[in-house]
Amino acid sequence: MIGQQVLVTGATGFLGGTLALKLASMGVRVRALVRSPKKADFLPSEIERFSGDVTDPDAMRRAAEGCSIVFHSAAAFSGVKPQIAVNVEGTRAIAIGAGEAGIKRFVHVSSISVYGNNYRHDVTEEMTLAPGAMPYAVTKAQGESVVREVANRYGMSYTMIRPGMIYGRKSGLWTNQIFRLASLNPTPFIGNGQGSAYPIYVDDVVDMTILAATHPNAHQQAFNCTPDPSPTWRDYVQGYSRLAGHQNWLPIPIPLLMAAAGIAMLVSPPMSEGRDLPDTIQLARRYITYKTTKARDLLGWQPKIDLPTGIALSADYLREIGLLK
Repeated sequence: MIGQQVLVTGATGFLGGTLALKLASMGVRVRALVRSPKKADFLPSEIERFSGDVTDPDAMRRAAEGCSIVFHSAAAFSGVKPQIAVNVEGTRAIAIGAGEAGIKRFVHVSSISVYGNNYRHDVTEEMTLAPGAMPYAVTKAQGESVVREVANRYGMSYTMIRPGMIYGRKSGLWTNQIFRLASLNPTPFIGNGQGSAYPIYVDDVVDMTILAATHPNAHQQAFNCTPDPSPTWRDYVQGYSRLAGHQNWLPIPIPLLMAAAGIAMLVSPPMSEGRDLPDTIQLARRYITYKTTKARDLLGWQPKIDLPTGIALSADYLREIGLLK
């Protein structure tokens, strides 16, 4: 990709921003899709800024013109209507723009949430997507269908990346918020915390995303991007607790949680996080792994940053933003 023009959507966000900076450092000509110019201040001058919204089909056609590869990492994480608009219709707009521009490959960042909460054993990419009722999972699964549909129409090569819980520098949920939780002494959590967590350091996700853009074996494939084997929730949360100076755990009784979740399910809309809450709690108690054997065998990819190293790398950022003394 050195010297080629590529488009990165979501380039002012956590993953997209990290990806754009990495590509630029490699000598790739990066065009960053920017909705809010103020949020793009951290991007260096060599990265081209394209002002537009992923939900605007005309803008997406122009954004993809002259590009060889599109990295689609833009996503909405809350609100049913915004998630449909961005994760489904926005994906359609940029995929059509990419198809019309004749790009070489469309790399779509999806999520392991597309598998849903009900698998009771290790999950591979060949398993059926069953996203349940959670809007993010549903719209991400629909976004994958859109990519396949548009790619087939234009004869476009694509790759799906399904990351787990992306953490690291600038991660709002899986670093900032988990550290806030872990800082509570004792730390309240679901039962004994021996179910699986799926944290993957942002640099490992970026590495897979870049590899998938050019590797011949990535054509029309989907890849899990997760730790294999999975750490437990206790491993993950208490990794942050150590930074806060304690290791004290407060198990919340499962029957109490399930009773509250059952009530939430009954009063929640059909498409909502509350509707899936009992299944989400049960998933957090299970030990399963989203296998990455396919990525290892076809791409030669494996995570390079283990959990203790990733949390240590996150510590400087937590200090910078004042959460860690």
